[in-house]
Amino acid sequence: MATPTSTPAPSADPAARLAYTQSLDCVHCGLCTQYCPTFRVTGDESQNPRGRIYLMRAELEGRITKTPDFIEAMDACLVCRACEAVCPSGVRFGELMAHTRAETRAPGPIRRFLLRRVIPSRRLLGMLASFTLLWQQVFRPVFGRFLPKSLRTLDGMAPEIPEADARRPLEPFHPAVGERIGTVAVLEGCVMPVLFQDVNRALIRLLTRAGFDVRVPEGQSCCGALHEHDGDLETAGALAKVNARAFGGSEIECVVMNSAGCGAAMKGCGHLLPDDPAAATLARRTVDMSRFLVERGERLRFRDTRLKITYDAPCHLLHAQGEAKAPLELIKKVPGIDFVPMDLADLCCGAAGIYNVDHPEMSDAILDPKLDALAKTGASVLLTGNPGCMLQWKRGIERRGMKVRVLHPATFLADALVD
Repeated sequence: MATPTSTPAPSADPAARLAYTQSLDCVHCGLCTQYCPTFRVTGDESQNPRGRIYLMRAELEGRITKTPDFIEAMDACLVCRACEAVCPSGVRFGELMAHTRAETRAPGPIRRFLLRRVIPSRRLLGMLASFTLLWQQVFRPVFGRFLPKSLRTLDGMAPEIPEADARRPLEPFHPAVGERIGTVAVLEGCVMPVLFQDVNRALIRLLTRAGFDVRVPEGQSCCGALHEHDGDLETAGALAKVNARAFGGSEIECVVMNSAGCGAAMKGCGHLLPDDPAAATLARRTVDMSRFLVERGERLRFRDTRLKITYDAPCHLLHAQGEAKAPLELIKKVPGIDFVPMDLADLCCGAAGIYNVDHPEMSDAILDPKLDALAKTGASVLLTGNPGCMLQWKRGIERRGMKVRVLHPATFLADALVD
C-alpha cells in the first residue's frame, strides 16, 4: 500500500481535523490485520483497520470522495477495537471510526427514532418490550408464518422478552450485607433491564454481599454506546452528560459495570466531552465488575460447583478496557469447576451492538469458527459479560443444536454464593 501524500489536513471542521491528526499515528505496519474479524473473513485490504485508515486519510485530504465502496468499508467494521490492543502506535481506532461514521451515516427515520428516542427512554423501551412479548406469545404462533421472508428473518433474530415482573425497575438503594465497606453505583442501562434484569440483580447481590452499599441513581440514562458506534456523537455526548451528573455523588467510589460495551463507553466518554470535569470523573470511576470484585470482593464465598465451563472475552472488555486476567481470576474463585480455555476467545463473536442485524451474513461468518471452537471444549456452560454477545452466542448455539448454556459471569457467581 502506498504511503499517503503530504496533502494538507482539512481545516474547516474541528472533528475532521481531530480524525485526521489521529490517523497520522498509523504507520500501516499491518499487525492489526490478523485480528480484524472482517479481514479474516474476506481477505480484502479495505476490510481491515490499516486499509480503512488509509481510506479515511485519503478522503480527509480530498484525494477520494465518499463513494458507496468507501461507505461500505466503514459500515462493515464491527468496532471491536482488537486492532487497538495490538497497535504499536496507539491508534485510537474506535474514536476514528466514530468521527468517520458521523460524516458517512445517514440513518432513516425509523432507525433514528429507535436510537434517539426509544433506546434512551425507559418508558418507550418498556412499551416496545411489552408489544414484542405480546407478539411472541399471542400473535407469532398464528400469524408468524405469513410474514415476508425478510421480516421472518428479523423476527427470528429478536430475543425472547421476559415477563413484566422480571423487567421491573431496580430499587434505588441496596444496603450492604454485614459491615459496610463503602458505596458504589451501578448502571441499570437500556437493554439490560429489558432483557437481562436478572444479571443486574445478580451483580447487586454480589456487591452487597461483598460489603458495599449499592446505589442505582434515578437520573441515569443509556450509556450511548450504540449511538457512538452509529456515528451519532451528538446523542452519545448528551447521554454521557446525563450520566456524568447522575453518577457524580461524592459518596460513590466506583460505578461497577456488568456490560462490556457500556463500560467501554463510560470509561471513554472523555473524548465526547473533553472539557467536562464531570465526564472525566465518570470515566475515572467506571470499572468492570471483574476487576472490582477481584480487588474488593474478598468477603465472597462460593460453593463447590461441578461444571465444565469456558469463557469468551467480550471485545469491549478485553480490547477497549484491557481486562484480560480479572474475569478469569474471578470465575476461578468458584471451587470445583472444570475450566477449559476456548480457542479464538480473544476474537469478536460478530454481535457488535446491532451489527448482526445490519450485516447478518458477515456476523454469522465471524461467529461460525468460534462455534467450532466452543464445541471442541466440551463445556456445558459458556460465560461472557456483554448482553449483545450473550444473544449472539445463544442464537448461534440454538442454530447448531448444541447443548450449552450461555450465562453472564454475574449470574453464575451469584448462583454459586454460599448463603
